[in-house]
Amino acid sequence: METIAVLGAGIMGAGIARVFGRAGLDVRVFDVRAEAAATAAESAGGSAHSSVAAAVDGATIVLEAAPERLELKRDLIAVVEAANAEALIASNTSSIAADALAAGMREPERLVIAHFFNPADTVPLVEVVPGPATPRASVDRMVALLEACGKTAVPLAQQVEGFIANRLQAALYREAMHLVELGVATPEQVDLAVTAGLGPRWALAGPFEVMDLGGLDVWTSVADHLFPTLGDASAAPAMLRERAERGDLGAKTGAGFLPREADASARFAARLRALLAARSR
Repeated sequence: METIAVLGAGIMGAGIARVFGRAGLDVRVFDVRAEAAATAAESAGGSAHSSVAAAVDGATIVLEAAPERLELKRDLIAVVEAANAEALIASNTSSIAADALAAGMREPERLVIAHFFNPADTVPLVEVVPGPATPRASVDRMVALLEACGKTAVPLAQQVEGFIANRLQAALYREAMHLVELGVATPEQVDLAVTAGLGPRWALAGPFEVMDLGGLDVWTSVADHLFPTLGDASAAPAMLRERAERGDLGAKTGAGFLPREADASARFAARLRALLAARSR
């Protein structure tokens, strides 16, 4: 049985700890904020540790869930390598390439990316991405562990920035903001077009199945007609950057593209759990 050390007890780290804890695994949690580590450990039925070295001592898999800053993650991985010579090191990065994380590692073959989605203990998908030196056996081991914990693990054949799901999300978000900037629709209307149209279908079928169902001749015509008209921004558009710079960060602050209640994230997670439960029946 694997022994899991989760480094980072923020929203993602706490959720990841619960995934493994609910599967009956020995879970250790570390965070520079002792109170956060204690809370996350309690919710996972695990134990909180006061140092990285103590948390990873004897662990067979170390899950790094630190904030999305390359140097911070590299420094944390270096501490893990010094304290534990054998554990598989899995990073929950959502955007940093595996080769960037592995740079400077003494044993880069120990690194794999395990990208959970928020909320980590609710959304089924975890993308498993190898680094340049990661053996297939390590990817298979991570996939098997995640599937044993009830997750849907999707292993990538090689690294690519943003992996699968975030690249697809980014393409949709770019076009969503493009439509608003053109004055075609409001953010509320774009959201409604997704939740009342695309979303229900995508809960049952992915893009390739939807194209098959619609007819590839039809989609060839659609692609020829629409692709040249789509937004092609190569950086964050002004409507996104300006909100971020003035501190309107969405659910974190109560204002973003739309007004947000203080408990918006918790309410979304509850609705998502209900949807997934209904889908599984």
